[in-house]
Amino acid sequence: MSVLLTRLIRGGAPNMVLRGSTLFLRFALSFYIVSQLGLAAAGVYGLAIGAIGIVPATVGWGLNYFVSREVVGHTPATAAPLIRDRLIITFASLLAGTLIAVPVLVWQTGGITQTQVLILILLWLETVALDIYMPMIGLELALFANVLVFVRSALWIPIVVAIGFALPALKTLDMIFIGWILSHVLAIAMLFVYLRRWPMKASLREEKKLSVLVTRARRAWYIYFSDLGIVGLGYADRFILNALLGLVATGIYSFYFSITNALQTLISTAVVQLALPRMVRAFRGGDPVEWQAELRRQMMKTMTFAAVFSVGIFLATEMIFYFAPAGRFPVFRVLLAIMLLAATIRSGSDLLNVSITSMGRDRMYAVNNVAGVIVAIAFGSGFMYFFGLIGAGLSAAATASTLFIVRLLYLRHVLRKMKQPEPFSQTGGGSATEMPRP
Repeated sequence: MSVLLTRLIRGGAPNMVLRGSTLFLRFALSFYIVSQLGLAAAGVYGLAIGAIGIVPATVGWGLNYFVSREVVGHTPATAAPLIRDRLIITFASLLAGTLIAVPVLVWQTGGITQTQVLILILLWLETVALDIYMPMIGLELALFANVLVFVRSALWIPIVVAIGFALPALKTLDMIFIGWILSHVLAIAMLFVYLRRWPMKASLREEKKLSVLVTRARRAWYIYFSDLGIVGLGYADRFILNALLGLVATGIYSFYFSITNALQTLISTAVVQLALPRMVRAFRGGDPVEWQAELRRQMMKTMTFAAVFSVGIFLATEMIFYFAPAGRFPVFRVLLAIMLLAATIRSGSDLLNVSITSMGRDRMYAVNNVAGVIVAIAFGSGFMYFFGLIGAGLSAAATASTLFIVRLLYLRHVLRKMKQPEPFSQTGGGSATEMPRP
């Protein structure tokens, strides 16, 4: 029994349970907001989620890519100076962004509401939390890092929902944001208690080396734009929809996005992320045929799982709609079907992106991500303008299909070059099977 438990822990089972529980509770929260607070509130919540997704990448400067890699092999104590310097840059960037954004918001709307203040606080907390989470993964503290994610992202949800049903006056969007903020306070307290086992004070007194991180950010600008492309691809559509059709339409879309995003998150966690080490090993093996075979195996697994989960999610949603009182939820079956199709295609496209990463082609990976957000904005603006709400789903499907095709064509091109025999030198040297270095 103890051997089985050890294997499950090493295999990531606790992390999977935590991620799954977080996903389920966030999924349930979307149903609560739509059914109890209304579509306009769901629209505001969806825009807040979009901002919380975009801001950390915008003020992150691509530094988490380096920090999470450079702390590997360290303890929290020895990695503390680097993480401290990274957080100093984060706080400075957040402060500068706030000093710019708040006056602009006041100028455009004539004031700032309590809801906007709460969202601003969450933007700070979520950005700092991400900049702590990424190095924790590099420090091999993934289990505790995911416990903190669960605490700050999901543990509070059943408590806030219960309070809302018990005290209807507190059944508000602001109460949801307050519960979310308080969960961050709890997570920070847990982090401080956990880190007490390492001698942190001495290392934190070491000299600051901010210039090192600034130089890294300047040299790897493509990582920064890649991060912006990834989050832009995920959240730009809801801001376009809000500008064209308003909060109610944004609320409907955000509700269905939460459903279909559950599919992509499941596939990413259970299949795509696990494919990366296998693809890397196949590439390092030096045989392009084996690498191609591994890609086919992983693509078959990804698309099969995605298709099965898509059908399951559609049927489960139909059952909820069937048993729920009439008018409780916005029913747009065609939109749901299109968005599930888009999520399925996007899962395959994500695997192709992982395959590009496995070859060490970081710049092409970045170009793909930046191109993705440009395509998403172009398709989103066009489809939503002409087709309205259903255009949001069509845009998602068109963007996912375009990126899938582009990435597939690129990989086919690279594979052809891999399989071409190298010309023999005058002395007869050369290898027909050695894979080129990226």
